[in-house]
Amino acid sequence: MKQISVLFNGKFQVSWLLDEPHVVIGRGRSAHIPLDGNPIVSRQHATIREEGGVHILEDLGGANGTFLNDHKVATQPLRDGDRITLGKHTLRYEAATPAAQSLSRSREGEADDVATAIVPTVGNQPPPPPWTLEGKKRPAPMSHPGVMESANQTVAASKEELEHLLEQMKLKSGPHLSWNLEGRIVVIPCANPPIRIGNSDSFEVRIPGNRWIGRMAAELIKQGDKWFLVAKSPFWNPVFVGKSKVSKRRKLNSGTTFRVGEHKLRFSAGEQS
Repeated sequence: MKQISVLFNGKFQVSWLLDEPHVVIGRGRSAHIPLDGNPIVSRQHATIREEGGVHILEDLGGANGTFLNDHKVATQPLRDGDRITLGKHTLRYEAATPAAQSLSRSREGEADDVATAIVPTVGNQPPPPPWTLEGKKRPAPMSHPGVMESANQTVAASKEELEHLLEQMKLKSGPHLSWNLEGRIVVIPCANPPIRIGNSDSFEVRIPGNRWIGRMAAELIKQGDKWFLVAKSPFWNPVFVGKSKVSKRRKLNSGTTFRVGEHKLRFSAGEQS
């Protein structure tokens, strides 16, 4: 049995068990796997169907396309570990885990617990099942702060916007820093530590300042599976986590925000299970 794990901006949301032969991915109640809060996703954006024990991903012809392992596809068999990218959502196709939630129809006698929705069919396929989960109402779809909602219409992104989103999602899948630089979010990969932070162009993270007298303020290092923020010049370029000055080094958790001068950077360990 296989599952689809849903992540938004690299943050895990839910895993769905692929226990239906025909699964619709999209926005709203007409989708088995809802990706609400994502305006470039169509209401019925793509399907995953089972044929002879193989799951087939098929794009349904929406404005923005379906990307599998960073390539736009129309129809493609899925393999373990494949990644489907739809805007800021990533869907991982992988072996089922006990935590995966069922997509199958309600069992006999449980239908009274749910209000049945009338939804359109997709081609010759049957309509998706009612909005149910083991006879219980599914939780309300999650919306995401800072993401423009388009309740009735899918936003058509340009080729450049789609390519930018794809690149951002690829970077966010691994360890990275996010930096709001003059109103623009910069994502800096941390694939090859140490990651040096300071006032020199030779550093991986160049903090604005006088490059000729600039010093390294800090660096990110990795030991085993743990990440650390190391202060390199606490007197010249102090580094803070919250209100605490980092005098030597500080263990970083995914989501930790630290400050170098007036600049705030957020560390993420990448996609979460």
